[in-house]
Amino acid sequence: MQERQLIKLLLKKNFYERNKGKVSKTTFTNGLGNFFSTIEKAHKDYEDDLTIDELIDLHTEKYNPALTRAARLNFETLVQEIKDEQEPNEAVATDIIEAVYKRNLAHKVAVIATDIFNGQDKSFNEIKQLLDNTDEDTDEHESVTEDIPELLESLDVQTKFEFNLPSLHEQVPGIGPGNLVILFARPESGKTAFWVNLVGGLKGFASQGAKVCALINEEPAIRTQMRVINAHTGMTRDEITDNLDLAKEKWKEIKDNVKLMDTVDWTIDDVDSFCSSNKPDILIIDQLDKVGVSGNFTRTDEKLRAVYTGAREIAKRHDCCVLAISQASADAHGKTRISFDMMENSKTGKAAEADLIIGIGKHGTLDSLDTTRVMCISKNKISGYHGEITCNIEPQLSRYRV
Repeated sequence: MQERQLIKLLLKKNFYERNKGKVSKTTFTNGLGNFFSTIEKAHKDYEDDLTIDELIDLHTEKYNPALTRAARLNFETLVQEIKDEQEPNEAVATDIIEAVYKRNLAHKVAVIATDIFNGQDKSFNEIKQLLDNTDEDTDEHESVTEDIPELLESLDVQTKFEFNLPSLHEQVPGIGPGNLVILFARPESGKTAFWVNLVGGLKGFASQGAKVCALINEEPAIRTQMRVINAHTGMTRDEITDNLDLAKEKWKEIKDNVKLMDTVDWTIDDVDSFCSSNKPDILIIDQLDKVGVSGNFTRTDEKLRAVYTGAREIAKRHDCCVLAISQASADAHGKTRISFDMMENSKTGKAAEADLIIGIGKHGTLDSLDTTRVMCISKNKISGYHGEITCNIEPQLSRYRV
């Protein structure tokens, strides 16, 4: 990855904040170090992402007003080269920054150790101090509490919002901040109905006080909104039409906690910005596979790994639970028991990022009256349970029941 591509990513506030402890002016060559210095100053002064044009003005007018004409021309040439660069994938860039940072650190340690070996008047304390300073720069998190009651309370927060399907709740109490949950199934198997029931059904997340935002790129959001109303009120569309006042009264109980949006052609950066503005407790993305991500990818699974990595980072950064909806591959067709290696276009890449994976299996029959569904938990870092839970779907109400 070229340094100019990395500079382009560092214009983004969130990317800069995540990586500022591992990059410095000396990371860059050929005049780019001065460009980074300007980015560093600008991010301290401003809260938003920066544009190239803004950087030009800040560099030449605010931070370096005494630039010579030649220096100004050199800077403008460099800026044009950065503009022409294609923006790389953030996950790949982060890995490269980490690798370069470790190599630079190892080089500094090796230089001191070599000097000591050659008899120069240096101390191992210099190495210790270097590593201690590194820990301060890179470890932005507090250590885990050693207080047992506090630890138990923290674990309760991790399952803050409980599943409203009793048989599921017995095995997995719930979900909470920082979790990435994947729900997948074959088309027309009840994926949307499942999350709609979790959110809007009786004792669902919205009734528990969670602020739920759903980003919809699979079906029109207005249709999904109606399904949430069906699930909460327990009324079909015809029943709502005949009893409008009653439906409105019931819907009022949770409507302020539920926000659905059409998000066709959104990228993972759009999702990140949305979370910054709306601060959801639970974010549904139906479907996450259709969300875009910057970067060049030769294979679909590579692109999806980057998308799911981005979703996990969003869950951590915004202290929310991300529930990602995905398709199952043809391997899952007609099977009641499906595992995460049957997710479409990615046998392991998506799964590696998840805390909990639930597949919904169904019989291969064409009988529309077959409402049996099997929830298959094939990855579970929340409670550890792995197995199957049989239930039934009520399609007209978008509800699940034991």
